[in-house]
Amino acid sequence: MKLVLKADRLIDGTGAEAVPNGAIVMQDGEITEVTTQDDLQLEPGAEADVIEVNGGSIMPGFIEMHSHIHCSAQEDAYAHIMTESDEVFLMRAVGAVRSALSSGVTTMRDLGARNQVAFPIKQAIEDGIIPGPRLIVSGTPITTTGGHCNMFGTEANTADEVVQAVRQQFKLGAGYIKIMSTGGGFTPGTNTRAPQYPASTLKAAVQDAERLGLRIAAHCHASAGVRNCVEAGVHNLIHCSWLAEDEAQMYDYDPDVADLMAEKGLWVDPTLALHRLNRLRGRRTGGSAMSDPSRRFEILRDMWDRGVKFVTGMDSGMTNARFDDFAYIPQVMVEEMDITPMEAIVCATQTSAECLGIEGETGTLEVGKAADVVIVDGDPTTDIKALHNVNTIVAQGSVVKRDGELCI
Repeated sequence: MKLVLKADRLIDGTGAEAVPNGAIVMQDGEITEVTTQDDLQLEPGAEADVIEVNGGSIMPGFIEMHSHIHCSAQEDAYAHIMTESDEVFLMRAVGAVRSALSSGVTTMRDLGARNQVAFPIKQAIEDGIIPGPRLIVSGTPITTTGGHCNMFGTEANTADEVVQAVRQQFKLGAGYIKIMSTGGGFTPGTNTRAPQYPASTLKAAVQDAERLGLRIAAHCHASAGVRNCVEAGVHNLIHCSWLAEDEAQMYDYDPDVADLMAEKGLWVDPTLALHRLNRLRGRRTGGSAMSDPSRRFEILRDMWDRGVKFVTGMDSGMTNARFDDFAYIPQVMVEEMDITPMEAIVCATQTSAECLGIEGETGTLEVGKAADVVIVDGDPTTDIKALHNVNTIVAQGSVVKRDGELCI
């Protein structure tokens, strides 16, 4: 049976203007027609399930680029990760992927979980055992001994050990590789202002990952770590905080390195919504990369103007970053980076799909692509906050939410 969605407008994810009175037809998990309601023609006698949302906007499903599905997102997230069993992590992960899907996220990347959690959850979604978005997993992140997220990562110090770790995650079925190029705030005792690996080690990891058909994402707060990642050609920089080595300064932004990012076509996930969520939920984050948010957003806007490509990651699972919070990412992009709503929507769909290497499968509404579609109430091209109001969700052809009611 065909599934037909109709709404006041259709946003295809490419940045093109919204099409008034849009309609989209799906069958067997694929998009078969992208059209207008006036031009929509169903064969006589054809069975079709029609969902129409007056005042709504049809658009591609959201792509969440940075999750930790086994983390709790609660105030005691670190204590949980240090004390809970793998069985509890699995139960948390089942809830996490369901919550994300229920908010309109139809593709999700987990950027660091224990292997015995990440891979079974991915398989369970694919086998239809649990509901969840298309899940791309990196497995355990690669870090130094005692480094950032060592409690659930793979510890590797030399270039040879790092390459071996890349191959091991590939063997297990990772769709992306995660490496910690600097310390991080979630792991006490690690240094966010200093690199964990030299550029030469990162480059060895990149080269071997590319040989295997994989890309690498690197956690990087320190400005020196950012430079190392760009020199090494790391495909996706996470956080990219530009923290200065000198603690008397906050940032050490280098526009020339930003130009090189753009020239190399690297993607940046600035996890920029986490500050908003901490503020909304009463958590102080003194000393973090967002201690001077106005300057942080000035830097991000300058990077944008230089042509750096941004993707939409939440760092969900960390304190206050819940798995159904996706809509805050494009909202903060618009309100704080001062880009247009349509530009933020493209980041959340097409650009993120390109970073994952799955742009031929999802990210835009085109014939032949997977039926990953949402309808939001209102017009997000004029009010980005409309993305919080998801009315209908279709994930790979299956109706997840219909007229505001969950079907899972």
